[in-house]
Amino acid sequence: MSFLFPSVLWGLFAVSLPLVIHFISHRNTNIVDFSSIRHIQELEHETIRKLIIRQWLLIVLRMCIIAALVIMVSGPVQINDSAWIPSEKESTVVIIIDNSASMAVTKDRTSFLDRVKFELPNIFSGFDGLVDLQVYQTTPVRQLYKGIFEKGITVNMANWNVNQAVGKDNIWALVDSVLKSVEGATVNRECFILSDFPVVPPSNFSTEFDSWRFYCIGQEALADNVSITDISAVSQIKLPNHLLKLNTKIENMGKIEKRNIPIELYLNKERVGQIVSHFQPERSKEFLFQVYPGKSGVIRGKLEIPRDDYALDDIQTFELTIPEQIACKVIANSQDDLFMVRTILKSISGKDRFLDIELKVMGRIDRVYLEETDVLILQDPKYLSASAIESMKRFLGEGGSILWFAGKNSENIDSITSSNLKLPEFIERVQLEGESYFSVEVKDRDNPVLRELNLRDINSALPQVFIYNSVEKQSYHKMILSLNNGDPFFIEIPHSGSQIYYFTSPLDLKWNDFGIKGLLIPLIHRLLILSATDEINTSMVEVGQSKYIKIKKDLINEKWSFVTPSGNRILVVPDYNREALIIDQIHELGSYDVFAGDKFYTAFSTKLSPFEKPNLRAQSNQIMSILGKSRTVWINPGTDIIQTITTQRHGKALWRFFLMIAIALFMLESYLSRPRPDALKVQP
Repeated sequence: MSFLFPSVLWGLFAVSLPLVIHFISHRNTNIVDFSSIRHIQELEHETIRKLIIRQWLLIVLRMCIIAALVIMVSGPVQINDSAWIPSEKESTVVIIIDNSASMAVTKDRTSFLDRVKFELPNIFSGFDGLVDLQVYQTTPVRQLYKGIFEKGITVNMANWNVNQAVGKDNIWALVDSVLKSVEGATVNRECFILSDFPVVPPSNFSTEFDSWRFYCIGQEALADNVSITDISAVSQIKLPNHLLKLNTKIENMGKIEKRNIPIELYLNKERVGQIVSHFQPERSKEFLFQVYPGKSGVIRGKLEIPRDDYALDDIQTFELTIPEQIACKVIANSQDDLFMVRTILKSISGKDRFLDIELKVMGRIDRVYLEETDVLILQDPKYLSASAIESMKRFLGEGGSILWFAGKNSENIDSITSSNLKLPEFIERVQLEGESYFSVEVKDRDNPVLRELNLRDINSALPQVFIYNSVEKQSYHKMILSLNNGDPFFIEIPHSGSQIYYFTSPLDLKWNDFGIKGLLIPLIHRLLILSATDEINTSMVEVGQSKYIKIKKDLINEKWSFVTPSGNRILVVPDYNREALIIDQIHELGSYDVFAGDKFYTAFSTKLSPFEKPNLRAQSNQIMSILGKSRTVWINPGTDIIQTITTQRHGKALWRFFLMIAIALFMLESYLSRPRPDALKVQP
């Protein structure tokens, strides 16, 4: 045991006062005259002996009361194994404030972040002497304060502007970086981490920071939260008058059962669907909404559930792209080769001119311009120059797609072309004689091209093949349709984030009867929709990450800007080399609008990082075992932080213990010294 104020122990000399008073009182003897000593003689010797014992016991009790009070005032503490060394020199203190999305959880209408900010003055009150203080926030990383702090100095925390962020934190990386940057060899080093601690620290913390003492100020467990964890379009084919399927996933992350929870879906600010369900604790459910978009262009959507303890995941916005017009470029060797493709495309386009069709007859493809093209259709190309190949690769990298019908010229395609475009390798041309034919079979019914294709009997709609090109496909090629001998008929080739759809037999009645089958037009229609639906611009992005927006070449010199969910308009300069916008300032949750000049161009939504789920909590014993149990203090909500800091620095305070002893002794002394008039009566 040690004492914070050892000089007060001189007061222990006062313990002798009851004894001194007792002896002094005996020296001043008063003589009382009695008419007879008969009454004194009647007193029993045992009674007198008890009076003397009680008198000395009272003296001892009074001495102990004085001793307990003196020790209490001297600040007794129980010495622990703290690394803190009492010193008049500077101490170093680092405070890390977690203001990431998960700290937006509310309890009694107060968020975890607000509670953390309320505790800061108490932390400052626990400091002794001069403190070299550094304060940081996590999201985005920013130093809030750096300077010397001592008692009596007022820190204006209002100037720190610690606001609730919706991005993710990397709290242990920040702690690692800050502690390694601390210069100077102060005797005492302390790090206060105010967070909900979603993950445990890396293993290197157990050895690299053994000179630091950690104070982890944790938060309460999540109680009431139903979360929207995912929303995605099941339908790959998106048209204004086609049924659109949206899959949603809702999870109850809390500890209580939630009943009669309405889940509402909105498209363009109109409610188009609602489901009411109940959720068991720590369980999730998936729901399928079916709606009609009603128009083309960018469709804005929103999924909403009632507000709870964590409001950030109660609303999720999203955008869908419904193509208005698809630009198709068709290249063939002759007008005869164009006839079949032109007929199919015109039947798909209809009176509304859904397709913008450009037809080209080119024996050799030396150059090809694809800037305003969505889909390139190649009918048995004969030769592609290096320039044409590079144009196609760039076209694929920008989201365009290619439909390739391989015919008699497939054997002339060199290895350079096949390698650059990732085409299957030609083996031989297979041709049947007479009335023989190969039948076509479905290999991948779940492929988006066929998944929602409504045909009573798809097998009867498949073509008969008389001539085809036998090819060797690669492992990453996806075979959608095959011949009955196992050779590919229709292959999907992933390339630079887009696709090449490759047919081993062309649209020619001499090769197959595909042109007169009912499957051909809906199949080509779906391929065009899949190829032209560019969801790169409208795809969701996590808060804190960068958003990539493809822009049209003829608009690149426009004045580009975007409007945040809070209504702020921010100018952005295009990346002219990539012909795109790179938006870095993604710090809000909701829907962003992108403008080319004053005209709306596209929109996209943001979502929470999966690392900011409010139910992600590391166990305190796991964190302490890595940081070191002897140098880590875990402080739960409601704990007296000032007392905790003082106890850890100087040991456990014992003044309350000695106060209780003094009170108990005083009560015992009062009981024993109470008046007892019957004590001197003579026993009969």
